[in-house]
Amino acid sequence: MRRLAVCAALMTLVACGPSHEELILRAPPELERVAQTIAPDDAGERTVAGIEFLDVYHLRDRVYFVTGEAAAGVDPHGYVWSPERPPAHEINGGAASTFEHLRGAWYRWSDSY
Repeated sequence: MRRLAVCAALMTLVACGPSHEELILRAPPELERVAQTIAPDDAGERTVAGIEFLDVYHLRDRVYFVTGEAAAGVDPHGYVWSPERPPAHEINGGAASTFEHLRGAWYRWSDSY
């Protein structure tokens, strides 16, 4: 019985896999390479270091890596690479953006309309 419980627990961990945040924290070299080289007009869906992003885009001095949204185009969220300075909470185009520092130039980000 104990063996079955251990096996079930391991299968659950493998099936769930690491979260986006765990992957982000493990893969900065590949993500930073994309962030450093992406052109302002080169936005779009892409997979980097095995992580699927709905959109990656350069805006001002930041690069946004969108991992999800509440509905089509509403309340997007994901991660931001901001090497110049910490991004400040802001209201931009009707959206309230919030940022939480993860490590280095990486922040968790969400917009709320």
